[in-house]
Amino acid sequence: MTSDFSIEKASPEELPVVLEILDDAAEWLQGRGIDQWPASFSDDATWRIERIRSYIEFGLTYLVRGKSGKSVATFTLSRAADPQFMHGWPDGPDSGGYIFRMAVRRSAAGNDIGGVILDWAAREVARWGRAWLRIDVHRHNKQLQSYYERHGFTRVNEVTAPDSSVPGRTRGSGTLMQRATGGDAMATHDWDSDGAAALWLEASNVVRNLQLENPPVDENSWNAALEQASRVLERHALEIKQSNGMYYRPLTGRSHAPAESEGVTQN
Repeated sequence: MTSDFSIEKASPEELPVVLEILDDAAEWLQGRGIDQWPASFSDDATWRIERIRSYIEFGLTYLVRGKSGKSVATFTLSRAADPQFMHGWPDGPDSGGYIFRMAVRRSAAGNDIGGVILDWAAREVARWGRAWLRIDVHRHNKQLQSYYERHGFTRVNEVTAPDSSVPGRTRGSGTLMQRATGGDAMATHDWDSDGAAALWLEASNVVRNLQLENPPVDENSWNAALEQASRVLERHALEIKQSNGMYYRPLTGRSHAPAESEGVTQN
């Protein structure tokens, strides 16, 4: 089956192709009532397109092509975990490689292209010397979790995190799953060498946990103040990581390239 497909890094000119495949998958999810991705990546007015463009430019996003040369799937592979979930990995975030936005054209479904991608990604992560191929899956999408279990993944944790783009909303993702690659774990913290970002993020979580579950009307201001303070602390953590290359999207008015371009990891 692997010989039927080739996997290559997407070029910047192929952004529309990547978005087209993601749109196809997003439409399929929406049609089944699965609130996992936006209804359309191409029409999304937030940060998503620029983030995907950046991943492509720095060689983190791939296209899978069939024998005809047509692109039938896409995915992103990174050395860095999602920062909101990184504390949930059993032996820390630096012993794995992370796959994001894996999508297959519906017209190509049924050929186990997802399995081809996962096998290829596991070999690539093993080549990095890391022990685990990892993914965070939607917490309520049991069918998708079962799919990854059939491909050798084990559920290792479940983490909830706030959606930074929608105040008051909890992210759907957070079921953490991993599969062994055969590589040895490596520990590098290039984007947080002294642990400062981790401390800011932990402080953010501590403040957020002080919120009252069912506040009386006159206590709503307490929760609002805690939420605001928590976001300020979380922002400090993100700015530290960004300044070291983990993020491309400017938080401080400066533009930073994804870490892969500097030998540093990025999510």
